[in-house]
Amino acid sequence: MTFSIVLCDPKSKTLGVAVATCHFAVGALVPHLKSGIGAIATQAATNPYLGLKGLEKMASGYSLKDSLLAALKEDPAKDSRQLHGLDVLGNAWAWTGKDTVEWSGHKCGKNFSLAGNMLVGEQVLEACFEVIKSKKDEPIEERLLRALKAGEDVGGDVRGRQSAALLTIKNQPFPFCHLRVDDNKDPLSELEHLLKEFRRPYYQEFLDAIPN
Repeated sequence: MTFSIVLCDPKSKTLGVAVATCHFAVGALVPHLKSGIGAIATQAATNPYLGLKGLEKMASGYSLKDSLLAALKEDPAKDSRQLHGLDVLGNAWAWTGKDTVEWSGHKCGKNFSLAGNMLVGEQVLEACFEVIKSKKDEPIEERLLRALKAGEDVGGDVRGRQSAALLTIKNQPFPFCHLRVDDNKDPLSELEHLLKEFRRPYYQEFLDAIPN
């Protein structure tokens, strides 16, 4: 019922997650980010504890893969889960449980991870991948949004759409960008509007004034 994108900007060490679904308030439970550590998306039969436990293990020194595997090991319903992410060095790992609803799957590489379930097909993730591969000079927030829109343009969630979210984190313990559309007939258009507002000079000046 969801597709999500996790990106790392290797130069700035900025991490980001973008997600869209035909469900209410996807941004509340799917994305999990920790500055200097990593970013995780937990979806399908969403279990937010997987994201929380994964980041906790990573912060204590475990690799991304070992951290997510340890979190899944404690979850008796892991075959209904989808879990993926990146560490701050851009290393990726993903899990798609055998009981997730088709089409479901993931695609990972250096500095990116993509995953989706209940999609019209694999072409959704491939469309996302083409954007993130070709738009490397853009800010991470714009890359995330473009990738979401590309996935939606080829069909996205088989049931339609209701909510979307885009979060990034830099060197502060709170998100740099935190945009959510919780209930909208066209959540990606609204997310695009919010990102344009986020880029307006008055708001960037406000962010620049926050102590590091």
